[in-house]
Amino acid sequence: MGIMACYLSLNDALADEVAQLDNSHIVGKIEELMEKQRCPVYEMDKLWDGLHYLLTGISASQPIEDNPLSEAIVGVHVLDTEEFVSVIGSDELPRILEALHSMDRTVLQQQYKPADFRAKQIYPDIWVDDEAEERFAELITELNQLAHFYEQSLAQGHDILISIY
Repeated sequence: MGIMACYLSLNDALADEVAQLDNSHIVGKIEELMEKQRCPVYEMDKLWDGLHYLLTGISASQPIEDNPLSEAIVGVHVLDTEEFVSVIGSDELPRILEALHSMDRTVLQQQYKPADFRAKQIYPDIWVDDEAEERFAELITELNQLAHFYEQSLAQGHDILISIY
């Protein structure tokens, strides 16, 4: 199946529920929220590491503290490192959205080189030269959809719960 990233938009009540859980119960709560559709969910699937690398030049396995582009993908406050779970507070979304919106797609396209992704072993192993245009388009679609999801969450005053496992 592979490692997938999911972003959940939590109202205050759900955020409080999650905050009271110990690490061993957080993943179960995430799966329950998704299964019962108790909150808006954005599933990035397997392109999370590729998007992180495109935006920052570094794999998501090495989050960059205080970097809103890195935090957009992997979150700000880590809750669980075994099954990677983190949070972005609603008050932190404006600076993350500003950073996402400031990314020049033309510059990103010029910087995008599948060989670099392969050399850095960016997950998943799909970065082939003859599919470069399609992969770049997929990454930009994920970037745009994530920004839109964050905009909707911010408008509702929701926090973001991120799971990557």
